[in-house]
Amino acid sequence: MKLLKCLAAAVLLASAAAIAAESPKPKNVRVYIVRHGRTEWNKEGRLQGQLDVKLDEKGLEQAEKTAERFKNVKLAAVLVSPLSRARVTGEAIAQAAGCENIIADPGFMEINLGAVQGKTMKEVLTSDLAPIAKQWAAAPETVRYPGEGGESLEMVQKRAVEALERLAAPYEGSVVIATHGAAATTILAHYLGSPLTNYWRFKLDNCGVSCVEFNAKGAARVSLMNDTSHLK
Repeated sequence: MKLLKCLAAAVLLASAAAIAAESPKPKNVRVYIVRHGRTEWNKEGRLQGQLDVKLDEKGLEQAEKTAERFKNVKLAAVLVSPLSRARVTGEAIAQAAGCENIIADPGFMEINLGAVQGKTMKEVLTSDLAPIAKQWAAAPETVRYPGEGGESLEMVQKRAVEALERLAAPYEGSVVIATHGAAATTILAHYLGSPLTNYWRFKLDNCGVSCVEFNAKGAARVSLMNDTSHLK
C-alpha cells in the first residue's frame, strides 16, 4: 500500500512538472513593472502589506506623471494588483495609453505581513514581534511573517513570477504591471538570478519603472530598473 501511495505521488509530481514545463512563456514582449504611487502610510512608515490603503495626493500626482510617460506606448495589456494603490496607478496608465485591457490578479499583491500589518516599525520593535523585525532587517529571505496569511519573500516571488508569465504569455509588444515593492523586487531578483538574500540591495521608489524584456526564445533580461525620470 505504501509503495502504491509513493508511486501515485511520484506520478502526480511528474504530471505537475510536465504541465509547468509545457506552460507558455512570454516571448517578444517588453514587461514594464511599476510600483504604485505613494500612500499616506508610505509617508508615515506604516506597514501596509495586503491592507487596502489608497493613494494620497502625492501618490495620485505620481500616478498621473507615470501615465504621461506611457501615453504614446501601445500597450497590449495592463496587469494590476487588486489593491487600490496599485490598481489606480495601473488604471491611470491604461487610460493615458488608450488600453482597455486591464487584468487584476492576486499574484501581484504585496507581501502579506500577517501580524505586523498596520503597525509602524517603531511599534513592532517595542512589541513581542521585535525579533521578527530584526530578522527581517538582517536576513529577510528567512522570514515568514506570523499571523493569518503571513508570507515569505519566496512565496511572494513564486506567485508573482507565475502570474507575470501566465498573463504576459499571450501578448507581444508591451505590457505594464502595476504592483508593489516586495512583488516587484522579487520579480526582478528572479530574472536577474539574484538570491533573495540580496533583497535589501534593491531600491524601488513609488512609481519607479523597471522593465524585463523577453526575446523570441523566451529568454529574459532586465533592461531598466527604478527609472523615476518622469517624476521630476
